[in-house]
Amino acid sequence: MIAAAFAVLGVFCPVSSDARGFLSVHGGKVLDGSGNPVVLRGLNVEFKDFNTVLGEADIRGISEMGANSIRLNLDYRDLEAAPYRYRAAGLALLDRVLDWCEKHGLYVILDLHLAPGGQNPHDFVVHRESAFHFWEKAEFQERFYALWSELAGRYADRELVAGYDLLNEGVPPTIENYRRVMNAAAARIRARDRNHVLIVEEAILPDGEKELVLIEDRNTVYSVHFFYPPSFAFYATTTERPITTYPGEMIAAGDRVAETRSAPVPGAAEWQQVAVTATSPEGAEILEVRIASEGNRESVWFDDVRLERDGTPIDLPAPLVENGSFETDYPGFNWRTEGSCARVSLGGARTGKHALRFSDCERTAEARSSPLRVGKGTYALTAWRRSENASGITYLSLAWHKSRVVSAVDKPAVRGRLEYALAFRQRHGVPLYVGEFTAHRNPSPSSSGRYLQDLLDIMASHELHWSFWEYYSVYPGVGIHTGVPPGVVNTTAFEVLTRNLRRE
Repeated sequence: MIAAAFAVLGVFCPVSSDARGFLSVHGGKVLDGSGNPVVLRGLNVEFKDFNTVLGEADIRGISEMGANSIRLNLDYRDLEAAPYRYRAAGLALLDRVLDWCEKHGLYVILDLHLAPGGQNPHDFVVHRESAFHFWEKAEFQERFYALWSELAGRYADRELVAGYDLLNEGVPPTIENYRRVMNAAAARIRARDRNHVLIVEEAILPDGEKELVLIEDRNTVYSVHFFYPPSFAFYATTTERPITTYPGEMIAAGDRVAETRSAPVPGAAEWQQVAVTATSPEGAEILEVRIASEGNRESVWFDDVRLERDGTPIDLPAPLVENGSFETDYPGFNWRTEGSCARVSLGGARTGKHALRFSDCERTAEARSSPLRVGKGTYALTAWRRSENASGITYLSLAWHKSRVVSAVDKPAVRGRLEYALAFRQRHGVPLYVGEFTAHRNPSPSSSGRYLQDLLDIMASHELHWSFWEYYSVYPGVGIHTGVPPGVVNTTAFEVLTRNLRRE
């Protein structure tokens, strides 16, 4: 094997290939084949991206950052051709990715990110399903066990495989149900592979609470995901997006100071441009852009919304989340809508495929941007509008507000959110792995960097294994890289992670 660089108890140092062997759990630590402690630290990478934009150069780049591992997110559909039959091309690609990782000294955690039937209603990385049936139908669970059996048999002798992350973010009806399925999956794997570590994630219960649960297999690492506070760390994909200074306050729109509306535009079947211009009034600290319709019994469409201050464009619905044409199909990137008659609609667009549609709005309905910090200057808001026999009033507005403190966040608060997992580790003497955490590209790079550094310091002080979410995403600001070919867009996360992965 190729010699690799590993983070051992927080120390970045080389480990010879002879010392690698299979990883295993002993006394609450993960050890290599020679009994040396190994702390896995790296990045999440989506397997499907190797079908399109990623290749060996990306694996090499992750290794050069100082990482010793990746968590490879697998969608069962990339591997399963039909129930109990598997895709030769998908497995061949997986072999190739593992070979690249071995060549560049990276362990691989195989993570089943999407299971047959769907194990949760919220994982938008790999699917957009409105229902999930994994927990209620035995056939889906049997296919899940069979897929793991196939992977375990195929990779039982591959030492670079750090472990099998059995199921990503499962939302079972009960803890008892979760424990049964995890134990059954472990048994099926052990029938073919006695070598590799298993990774069991916390269950997400129907009420949103999370709980770690022990399984019978002792060669197991336990995993949590950490997105706290989500409106800051997971900024790009949450709808609220308060303006945050870390450490410090999280600010949203408070009392309204003033509102500047466009003149109502008569209904027209052809696209017309609507505009409103204003300077920020005295006392305004937060700006929200609104698109509203009231008393409208037919349909009105808006598209191609643009906000500028003194001629400089500002992303909408919030900084770094440009979606003024309603095209980004990802939760949180879309505008916040109030009123059931307001929605982003497929069809009827001026450009692209989507537009904002108001239909049969007897009461006032609106779409709102996220809060924007007010600066001095002149704001110009424009949009294109057309209607279909619409009555009532539709308009654009610049809504000026005082700021409102939502909450505060600092390092002790961040550590406090990890306390239940740390207590579980202490109580049961098991290793703990933070399988996902992030710090999106944010309107305040310095705050984002301080947050990420604090979280990495906390994890280092407790010798936690971790994988950052994520290496690449088509959505700017979510991944460290985006584009074709991949390029760094989240420079803050890249620099902080690299510094910590390499630190001695």
